[in-house]
Amino acid sequence: MKIALLGNVTLDFFAQDFRRAGHDVYLPSGFDAWRQEVLDTSSGLHAFAADAVLLVMDGGVTDADAGIVKSLAPVRVVAPDLSVLADETPGFWDERMRTLASMPFSLAGLKAIEDEFWFAVDAVPKKVLAVDADNTLWNGIVSEDGAAAVVPFVEFQKGLLALKERGVVLALLSKNDEGLSGTPLADALARDDVPLSFGDFAATGVNWAPKAGNLLEICKELNLGTDSVVFIDDNPHERAQMKAHLPEVAVPPFPADMAHPAQFLRRLAQYYFQSAGETAEDRARTEMYHAEASRRAFAKEVPTVQEYLKGLRLVAHAARAVQDDVPRLAQMAGKTNQFNATTLRRSADEISALVADAAHRVWTFRAGDAFGDMGLVCYVIYDCATARITDFVMSCRAMGRTLEHFALNHVRRSLASEGLPLAGIDCVPTAKNAPFRDFLARVDLSHDAQTWYTAV
Repeated sequence: MKIALLGNVTLDFFAQDFRRAGHDVYLPSGFDAWRQEVLDTSSGLHAFAADAVLLVMDGGVTDADAGIVKSLAPVRVVAPDLSVLADETPGFWDERMRTLASMPFSLAGLKAIEDEFWFAVDAVPKKVLAVDADNTLWNGIVSEDGAAAVVPFVEFQKGLLALKERGVVLALLSKNDEGLSGTPLADALARDDVPLSFGDFAATGVNWAPKAGNLLEICKELNLGTDSVVFIDDNPHERAQMKAHLPEVAVPPFPADMAHPAQFLRRLAQYYFQSAGETAEDRARTEMYHAEASRRAFAKEVPTVQEYLKGLRLVAHAARAVQDDVPRLAQMAGKTNQFNATTLRRSADEISALVADAAHRVWTFRAGDAFGDMGLVCYVIYDCATARITDFVMSCRAMGRTLEHFALNHVRRSLASEGLPLAGIDCVPTAKNAPFRDFLARVDLSHDAQTWYTAV
């Protein structure tokens, strides 16, 4: 990676560390001369074409400085809040180094800033937190020391539970004997003083196979991309292997002290899972994945698709959208690709305006079955003036069970009640919305389609 170092302190110590790790580094030629370099488009900084910038400002970043660094966009500029890091890191400041080298940080302070940089550079919203067990969830190796001997990192595990309650999907990746009971790993997770249990993980990859392969299987099971995963493991070899085989997976630095994980948990929440917990569907995500696993198991027990769909006892509830639905609808608009008619990435403000607009109808569809509630998983918007559907969006977890037919039937009847025949459905082909296009090619817009859903 090409890293530019800017700031009002001596930056050579950071440059040494980054270069030692194999990165290309740029330093301005004069002390605290970074503003001129940023503003001069012919400077060495601009010629360097950095992938990322670390801005270290003793005393904080002023509004004027923030305005200057905006001109570096789209390059990511990381300006750590030194006051936050100082509160989290014992011995962060070193006044002797401030006097001798114009660099006021201890070795612990330097590492805290560098670790913050790596978290921030990798900061992309994620959905899944995949964690190792031995020396990650507890101190010790359960297969060697025994389930009773490992010492749980209680605060870290409680932090993971808090993330789970906000809708972060937990997955367990561990090289241990496979089995939900009767194994050392299972016995350790069943201990009363261990906050986490097997049930807190939406999926597990527990065996002696490479973890990257197990993660691929987990993502397939959860119907999520590997680019939605953060991987935590104490073993640097395992972290390197994951990054080598699945570079899109976020692999943050492992903390030095798992007994005091507050900083690490803050970084996970701030940089990867900041938007988690915005909707009821987020907060119930783990339970929904468990329900989906039960559906898959049930599908293997019945001989035909028809018997499977009948046995699910599918129900759906249609309702006009209200303002409380807007966060979930905006979330779906931003993330849904496969069953999305136009992939319009409508903002919350846009959707809120449509909900309030008498010239449009926004219908929501909540679904459930014998195995659990799926929440709000589909919405349809139509324009009353043209009688055309402009948005037809359904979560991938609801696909394959005819909810789309239930929704279309309902919308057609809604239009009919206003004296309007359905004129059509807007569709913009994309690389990912083939499932919607297949549905549109097969459906008869003038007649009800068969659905296994019952209205409630």
